[in-house]
Order: sequence, then structure tokens, then C-alpha cells
Amino acid sequence: MNRLLFACTGVLVLLAAATTSFAQAPDKYPDRPITITVGFAPGGTSDVAARILSERLTHSLKTTVLVDNRPGAAGSIAATATARAAPDGYKIMLSDPGAFAINPIMMPQNARYDPLTDFTPIALVGQSPLVVVVPTSRPFTTAKMLNDHLRTHANTANYASSGNAGISQFGAEVYLKRAGDLSALHVPYRGGAPMMEALMKGEVDFGVAVLASAMPTIEAGSVRPLALAAPSATPAVAKVPLLEQLGMPGAAMTSWVIMIGPRGLPPEIVTRLNSAINEAIADPTVRERLLKAGIETYKPATPAETGEYLRKEVENYKAYQSELGDRLTK
Repeated sequence: MNRLLFACTGVLVLLAAATTSFAQAPDKYPDRPITITVGFAPGGTSDVAARILSERLTHSLKTTVLVDNRPGAAGSIAATATARAAPDGYKIMLSDPGAFAINPIMMPQNARYDPLTDFTPIALVGQSPLVVVVPTSRPFTTAKMLNDHLRTHANTANYASSGNAGISQFGAEVYLKRAGDLSALHVPYRGGAPMMEALMKGEVDFGVAVLASAMPTIEAGSVRPLALAAPSATPAVAKVPLLEQLGMPGAAMTSWVIMIGPRGLPPEIVTRLNSAINEAIADPTVRERLLKAGIETYKPATPAETGEYLRKEVENYKAYQSELGDRLTK
């Protein structure tokens, strides 16, 4: 009997110690390196934002913050890994429309997760609008000239995208639809960089790119921006007209970046990360670096506001899918 009581007492002590340790863990957070996962290769919107943020968070959180690029399946590989990560705040992700709003609709076989229930929203970071660009070798200097060409060459006109069912295809098809139910052959490439390279070489008539990815080629004069799919003017390309101004209301589309973690992240850790990220994006130096890269920061938001923003964006893309129909399958 004494041995049994001793054994039971020992088990209870171990359980109590484990419970106490788990309960105290958020108070010590962070006490080891944090990894921000990005679902694309270096150079894209999420990657640029993650690297700028990681520098600032390393300083404010007093621990190393790393960036882990896990490209593949339009961001779904990274999202799946994040959903399966331990909810301890050491594996978080800078999410994007591809993995969280487009793939669950267009490629459910790759997105084996629910964007609204399998993750913990942490903070809004920023957005980069889409921009309609053409090769400088093409004679189009206005959106009207491009549209006239598309209208008169409906059987041969084409456009580049960063991949099937990605945000650049969504953006291009929304543009074509709102510009007068125009059509063009979709030519998908394996990512944003190959897409921009194709545009620079004049392999296609136009493309709708994420501004953060297109900025280097725009600044180099390798492609020509004709219109911005943004709700308001963007300083990085201040002279480029908005689609709204060109008679295409409701065509604004941005590639947003939102920090998320796995489901079940402790509230204390969420609050700590939210505060550090909001502090970072409020810093003029960080804002300027992001803006120069074509990324506009959001106003600081709570985790709840971040979750509501994500929910609305998921609904927006569902509406786009309903509007575009079989355009997205081409």
C-alpha cells in the first residue's frame, strides 16, 4: 500500500510540475529563436516583408528571428507545416492570399487546412497592390491602348501569370472582365520571377503583377506600368492611374501579408507578438523600407481585427471565383 501511495504521489508531483511548467512557458517567451515561414522563394512580397520584419523583431524580442522559405504548391506547403507546428510561438508564418484565400478555393487537394479555423491570427502587416504591366517593347502606353489591342487580337493576345490559380491570374481575369469582358490566352509561369522575366523579354502582351515583385523591373525600365489595382494612390508609382479612375470600379486587388500561427497559440504569446509587430510597422524606418519595396503597412490591428480581415478576404475571393467562373480554369 505504501509503495502504491508513493507511486501515485510521484505521478501527481510530475503532473503538477508539467502543468506549472506549461502555464509558465508564455511568461518566458521568447527564450529561443523564432522562425517566420514564407511560402515562396526569396524575393516575393511575403519574403521581403518577412526579412525586414525579422530584423526589427530580433531587436525588440531580444532573440534571433529567422526566415524559412518553403516554396511549393502556391504557399500551401508552408501553410500546412505551420498548421501542424506546435502552438508555442516559435513557428509562425507570414501568410498571403495564395495560401489562405485562393488555394482553399481553387486547389483544395493542396490546401488540406481551413484558413479560418486551423490558424491563430496574430497581426496585420501590409499589402502590395497589383499592377498592370506590359513589356517596354510593346507600343502600349495606356490601358486603353492595351485594351484596344486585346479587343482586336482576341485570338492571339496573351498574358503572363505566376502560376495557375494564383493571384496574378485572378488579377488579370478580373481586369479583363471589368475592361469589357475581354479575353486573352493565359500563359502560366513557375513563379513571379519567371513571369517578370517573360514580360521583360516581350514573350507576352501583358501581366498583372504584385507591385512588390514588379518594382525592380519597373524602376529599371524593363516593363511599363499602365494601371494600378489599388483602392488609393501608391507613392512608389504615384503617376500610375488607378483602375477606378479608368472606369473599372471594384477591380482593386492587393497581395496582403498577415502574421499567423498554428491553432491554439496561447493568448499571452499572441499579445506579445502582436505588440512587437505593431511596434515594428509603426516605426518610420521600417515603414519606409517596406514602402520602397512596394508594400504599404496597415494601421496596427488587434488579433481579433486581423482574424476579421482574413475572413473578409476569404469571402472576397469566393466572390471573385463566382464572378469569373470558368475563366480561372483556362
